[in-house]
Amino acid sequence: MTVVVWALVALVVLVVVGGLLAVRAVVGKIVLPGRHRWTPVLDADADSVQLPLTADTLRPGEYGLWHEGDGHTTVGPVLEVDEAAGTVRRAVVRTTGAVSARIRWSGHVHPDPAAMEVDWSEVSIPTPLGAAPAWVVRPARPDDDAAATWAVHVHGIRTTRVTALRTVPAALEAGWTSIVPSFRGDGEAPWEGRASHLGAREWVDVEAALDHAVANGARRIVLVGWSMGATITHELLLRSAHRDLVTGVLLVAPALDWEAAVRFQAARTPVPGFVVSAALAAMRTPLLHRVVGLRAPVDVRALSWLRVPPPLPPTLLVHSDGDRTVPFALSQEFAAGEPDRVTLVVSGSAEHAWERNLDAVWFDAQVAGWVAGLPAR
Repeated sequence: MTVVVWALVALVVLVVVGGLLAVRAVVGKIVLPGRHRWTPVLDADADSVQLPLTADTLRPGEYGLWHEGDGHTTVGPVLEVDEAAGTVRRAVVRTTGAVSARIRWSGHVHPDPAAMEVDWSEVSIPTPLGAAPAWVVRPARPDDDAAATWAVHVHGIRTTRVTALRTVPAALEAGWTSIVPSFRGDGEAPWEGRASHLGAREWVDVEAALDHAVANGARRIVLVGWSMGATITHELLLRSAHRDLVTGVLLVAPALDWEAAVRFQAARTPVPGFVVSAALAAMRTPLLHRVVGLRAPVDVRALSWLRVPPPLPPTLLVHSDGDRTVPFALSQEFAAGEPDRVTLVVSGSAEHAWERNLDAVWFDAQVAGWVAGLPAR
């Protein structure tokens, strides 16, 4: 009997440990940085780059190629497709540094504000963890009243503030001042560990950027949230000391409900639904949150725009039904529930947060039309 008891105990321990490892792995997929995916460069000259033919490299629009080491290239239209050879050649829009033997394909069309030829500066924002860098971009011919509106461009998970530069041109067209902050976990702001807390802890760093804006003349604030930046925007609308100054919200491919987004992605994997449920439960449970790698519990239900709707100023939501990361249906549901406050515009088929890459002229025109309809304040 003793042998049987110990065998059962060992079996239970193995099951528990195995379950915890499975849960931790799922949580890691949600909150930890991903690995870089490299694409070989087959040929390059001053005017074009040849790459393997893939769904991404064939997409219309403009995209960014991060070189291995220093340098960045923005590519534009497809010039040539050779299906037999499996290659595509794209036009070079601009480049810094020699194109490397392999690149990382991205939606980052500008590596920094200097590439945009705008009036910009880098500032240091005092956050609870220490000084975090941010870019401030000012209109070329500022109208004092328009420039007193500050657009706060908030990037998403597993990326940096370069992602959010894509909405700066539309803000400049409106005459607004822009600030593009970094926050904990993005590799630029002060370090607090590798795990994202999906906006639950990061929002206070962006609140510090709002403090900077107000201290430097902001009388109105427009929050611009990219992907997880929407979750940070959600928290700011509920918690910010400056929320009464927020006159508009622009959301791009927004993470409106993390549970739905996680289940949406998990449905394309062999991970059972009960393991996903256990992972989300572990994230919000004291002590267990430490086991799965978080510094503090994260209850994704409290971060949901649908479960916990914040007070809403006029909101523009730009999303594509081609998004395979965040379900487009959530944007439809959210907009349908707030018809007087939320304007949903649907781009052509684009991957996650690539709506402006697909058609920058269309994207900026949607923002300009929405800006024109904002009430005077």
